[in-house]
Amino acid sequence: MPDISIIIRSKNEEVWLAHCLSMLFRQDYDDYEVILVDNASSDNTLEVAKRFPLIKIISIERFKPGYAINEGIRSSSGQYIVCLSAHCIPKSTSWLTSLRGNFYNNSLVAGVYGRQLRVSFTDPIDKRDLLIVFGLDRRVQEKDYFFHNANSMFRRDIWERYPFDEEVTNIEDRVWGKTVIDAGYKLVYDPEAAVYHHHGLHQGNISQRVKGVVSIIEKVDDDVVNELPYSLKPENVSIAAVLPVAGSIKPGSHMARLLDNTISSLKDSKYVKNLYVLSYQKQLVPNGVQWIDRSKIPGVDQFGVDEIMQTALFFIESQSNYPNSLLYVNYDYLNRPPGIYDQLIIDSQYKGYDTVFPGYVDYGHYWFHDENNEFKQTDASLKGRSDRQPVFRALYGLGCLSSAHIIRQGKMVAGKIGILPINDLHYTFRQRELEAHSIEASGV
Repeated sequence: MPDISIIIRSKNEEVWLAHCLSMLFRQDYDDYEVILVDNASSDNTLEVAKRFPLIKIISIERFKPGYAINEGIRSSSGQYIVCLSAHCIPKSTSWLTSLRGNFYNNSLVAGVYGRQLRVSFTDPIDKRDLLIVFGLDRRVQEKDYFFHNANSMFRRDIWERYPFDEEVTNIEDRVWGKTVIDAGYKLVYDPEAAVYHHHGLHQGNISQRVKGVVSIIEKVDDDVVNELPYSLKPENVSIAAVLPVAGSIKPGSHMARLLDNTISSLKDSKYVKNLYVLSYQKQLVPNGVQWIDRSKIPGVDQFGVDEIMQTALFFIESQSNYPNSLLYVNYDYLNRPPGIYDQLIIDSQYKGYDTVFPGYVDYGHYWFHDENNEFKQTDASLKGRSDRQPVFRALYGLGCLSSAHIIRQGKMVAGKIGILPINDLHYTFRQRELEAHSIEASGV
């Protein structure tokens, strides 16, 4: 019988669950079991969970926070219960030890909750709330019944007498906290038992005032406010680059050299872990690069890029490699900004983008047909550049980084979007476009 049962609640948490579990299974306190209570996830959450040695996965259809916790505990056997949200990541390997230490020789402590840290891309209102609520001083609460089950531990014998309310729609933790405080027990806040919790307490809306407050706090505590969990740092995430090649390429040709140059630039990246070429010709793929046989994919030549990337992801995962994100690259760009792949990955991780790609900064005047087939302007202003907002021409082929959960949906560009500004026109030139213009100019 384990000393601790860890109950993790999830719903569509494939993006976060692997980070949560990977840190959980590195804890220096090893007498525990892990139970996942999943609320009808429709994404890849359960497949991610099965990669880890969980004791049990419980599926529920009716979600109430207290009910989900109680269901997990009813299937557990530990004398101490930990509640951890699937999108919370323990900061250190001693997180569990810190929680457990609060119960030694103290029979009046009913529960402990730990600190919650923001990440670099937490929105300002949530950053503010987390900074205000979760301080650095440990405290014992004899009257204050604030408690938070995103990161908590409590005694089974107390829970057996006072289970969580299964009807309340939220703050089941504070309802429980009031019950045990009224019964004469104490609650403890332990800042050493810290987790990263990106969306904070209230998932609130951004306001200019909040941005101002947070900007001051960030200047004072920059090392704390803009940090990331270990597994979310660019050097630790799993990034796979995919280079699709349509048709055939003659060895030694200009196109073959462009492909070789693109592969070399990807190999120079600090953060791209694996590189795949999806093509008909294996001889084009050098050592150290993996080949996806294009001829084995029915109808591939009619696929859009989003379908090709989805197919590539499924192939990569079939090899027991589970990248966090895929980097799409088109090899026929003539020039690429130095370090562009790593910059895309850095932006994605520190700014929380689901998709990020380069965009050429364009102040041109553009017209389009509206629903009535009439011409409309994107911007009617004739002011100078300094007084106008630019548009961005998407340069996906220079490198489009998309989270695996976006790719899995059959999309390449979705979710929270980031654009890396490109100001130099020569980075937009592609070989096939130049060839097409040359043919047009010659009248062929």
